[in-house]
Amino acid sequence: MTVRVALDYYRVLMLSARADEHQIEQAYQERIDLKPGERSWLLGFSPEAVGSRAQLIQEAAAVLLNPETRRNYDEHLTPADPTLMVEDSLLPGVLCLHCESGEYQAALDLAQAMLDQGHPARSDAILSRAIGRLELGREAWQQGSYEEAARSLQAGLAELEEYQAFPQMQAEIRVDLGKLRPYRILQLLSHESDSETSKGSLGDPALVRQQGLTLLKAMLDERRGIEGTGQDGSGLSTEDFLRFIQRVRRQLTLKEQQELFEREAERPSMVAVYLAVQVLLAAGYLDNRPALVRRARGHLARLAQRQDVHLEQAICSLLLGRTEEALEHLQSAQEEEALQFIEEHSTGSPDQLPGLCRFTEKWFEVEVFPEFRGLETAQATLQAYFDNPQVQAYLDEMPSREDPPEGIPGMLSPQSPSPPQPHLPVMVGSRMTEQTQELNRPPGTLQRGGTLSPPAMDTPRMADLPVYPGANGLEGSPYSDRNEIPPARNRASYDSEGHRRNRSGPRRNRSRAGGGDPYRPAIPAVVRLAGVVSIGIISLIVIWQMLRGLFTPPPAPPIEQPQVQLDQPPVAISDPAQPEPTPPPEPELTGPLAEWQGVQQVRVISNDGINIRQQPSLTGAIVGAAPRQALLRVVEVQAGEGQVPVWLRIERDGAPGGWIAAQSGTTRLVERP
Repeated sequence: MTVRVALDYYRVLMLSARADEHQIEQAYQERIDLKPGERSWLLGFSPEAVGSRAQLIQEAAAVLLNPETRRNYDEHLTPADPTLMVEDSLLPGVLCLHCESGEYQAALDLAQAMLDQGHPARSDAILSRAIGRLELGREAWQQGSYEEAARSLQAGLAELEEYQAFPQMQAEIRVDLGKLRPYRILQLLSHESDSETSKGSLGDPALVRQQGLTLLKAMLDERRGIEGTGQDGSGLSTEDFLRFIQRVRRQLTLKEQQELFEREAERPSMVAVYLAVQVLLAAGYLDNRPALVRRARGHLARLAQRQDVHLEQAICSLLLGRTEEALEHLQSAQEEEALQFIEEHSTGSPDQLPGLCRFTEKWFEVEVFPEFRGLETAQATLQAYFDNPQVQAYLDEMPSREDPPEGIPGMLSPQSPSPPQPHLPVMVGSRMTEQTQELNRPPGTLQRGGTLSPPAMDTPRMADLPVYPGANGLEGSPYSDRNEIPPARNRASYDSEGHRRNRSGPRRNRSRAGGGDPYRPAIPAVVRLAGVVSIGIISLIVIWQMLRGLFTPPPAPPIEQPQVQLDQPPVAISDPAQPEPTPPPEPELTGPLAEWQGVQQVRVISNDGINIRQQPSLTGAIVGAAPRQALLRVVEVQAGEGQVPVWLRIERDGAPGGWIAAQSGTTRLVERP
């Protein structure tokens, strides 16, 4: 019984129809002689499938090497739809050839037909479908269609589990699905509701975002938190995962982040606690809800036992109307740049309150709001916040003295304090620089992509944040003014002494019983008297020390003993008869290394693009690929060996950095632009 299959003799030998006799003979030898280790995927097929594959290769070579039979074959060959009639027993060999030549869809179709007809080569058909699903998924991965890739891989895994076949292939697919999950999360969460293309490919935007959040929560559960050590299958280290979380944050709304990070803070997680603080402060400030600010204050009180968060505590106290407490936190802060900004904007004021108010507005605008989806351009002022009746009512009813905020499960207890650390992680700050690389790409010959570049990870801190673009597009400090002073309607107003004015009139603060500044509690007379006495005692001690220094003669300088070395003269005397040896000249670079030394940019000229590797070797994992004509910046040149005489370390905007081969054998892969 013969069957028509989508194959022809030229494709069997992987040749074009214009191949000459020498090329046909060479292709035949390469295809028929399998060396150990080559085409290892063939080991999964049955001996009958491998034997029928060899028989088809021999038939193709016999027909094409004979001029008369080749002419007759070419006359009946249909270029638009080349097919071949083969015996039913040779179908397993056709499956091998389809997989080997990359015709995975043809392998899927033929394998399904064989399973439907009950073909004896059932195991070969199952394996062919698994290979097809795996490789089609990887191709979709390379093209950025992450959900399509996931569907293909999941279908292949489901078939193998159904037939309970090829456990090693199942494990390989699971590895790919684990590494693919971060890509899927980013794509699903960045899904735009107004994108018609996205609607057609991914479905309803609300359901798509919910699917992304579900995958993210499952990933966090498997890792046992942001800083957890659990295995989620992604292959991301703790540092890489923190980078991933930073990218995910910008795709989440304020409400989504509040639900996620307050949940994560209970594991416990110091990073999640700080992220929850930013979320609560942003929500409380924008929605005029001081109760959320008070919750953030409770988180910071526990976080302060290990980290320096005085600046954030000062902001919390300011938003709660506790100006004296805010200024006390400010005195303990160690952020030089922020303190300088506050000092500059407090000129003419008896304290730093005006500068702290201006800094708070700037902090929200530059560092906090851009980290939430939909709030990138949000603006709010302290004037509008304090003028809100809901805020005024809450602050008036808030007790003047409060018990310490309740602890966070798993955080340090008050009985076990530890010295606070000076820094929190850069990752939790505001905008991350765009030199982050991509995540891990799928393994194998089709592997592309890269890994997220690791950050310096401690715990979140404002002071270590990168610079941000100002209003004129130039890079500047996150604490610098954009265009001097913004319009008055966007700023809190202050009186002649630098104190904040409230347009709705003076507010009563139930925390004090006197008049004056509504934010400043009165200082008790006992405290003032104790301060005067202390200053007097300190002054007497200083005067006594000065008088003592005037009447005490200075000590005599010590007599310096001469140091003499008898075994060698103090000055080296050169012998004129023996001139000093000149250092040998540095060896002059020659060969391929000299050709590429000093090159700053290269352009890819290889038709198949060029792989980017993690390390300069042929065995280094592939982290990405640069297509033909891509312009790359060279930052380092290193000598290679064998078929790769020179390795170039490159960087490119929007693509992972790494190493590329300048040439492979005698084939040039890149050129100077």
